[in-house]
Amino acid sequence: MEELLAFLKGPLLTFVVAILVLGLIRHAVLSVWALVEGARRASDPNIPYARVLRNMGVWAFPVTRLHRSLPVFSYASFLFHVGVILSAVFLREHIDLFGRLSWPYLPRPYVDWLALLAFAGLTTLLGHRIYVRQSRDVSGFEDYAILILLIVTVGMGYLAGQSWNVIPYNLTMVIHVSGGSAILALTPFTKLAHCVLYPLVRLSSEISWHFTREGGHEVVRTLYGPEGRRI
Repeated sequence: MEELLAFLKGPLLTFVVAILVLGLIRHAVLSVWALVEGARRASDPNIPYARVLRNMGVWAFPVTRLHRSLPVFSYASFLFHVGVILSAVFLREHIDLFGRLSWPYLPRPYVDWLALLAFAGLTTLLGHRIYVRQSRDVSGFEDYAILILLIVTVGMGYLAGQSWNVIPYNLTMVIHVSGGSAILALTPFTKLAHCVLYPLVRLSSEISWHFTREGGHEVVRTLYGPEGRRI
């Protein structure tokens, strides 16, 4: 078991981090290229970049908007993101995996609380997808599988640091590291890629409304034919 754990935390982790980084870079490059092309074709230099960047910040930290629509889902999603990101980035054991690279870490009790917040958020999100019809109707296998994988990974990571854990430590860590590696490897190929694409999508949406010259007339002709109404 120790040899398996060493492999998971060594060569396999290096491999999946490479997949994660290269995959997300590919997404970012293709998205930026599409944005540049869209802005060039728009023939309209008056794109409000400052407003778009401000809106990106508001939606990236939507504290004032959580109660406006689907509050249970919104708060659960916010807690999950905060808990997972902070506990993953600032746990001492995670930082040690990167060798000479180092940055400040949080004391274990704080990380445990963040993991519990993430676990509570994830289980709430899963329950929302199962029991709320609006969410269930738009959920597929991928949505459930990712949530379950995240729940298992976060849960095992929390248990690994507890003295009362009844599961053998090495087995707990094998499950935790395997789940974490699977999440990293799947990120560029699933909806988890929104961690990079989300801000670019908001900018793309703004640029999409800046049509090329005579673009409005072309849209009308496409929809209504050559005798379409004037706009």
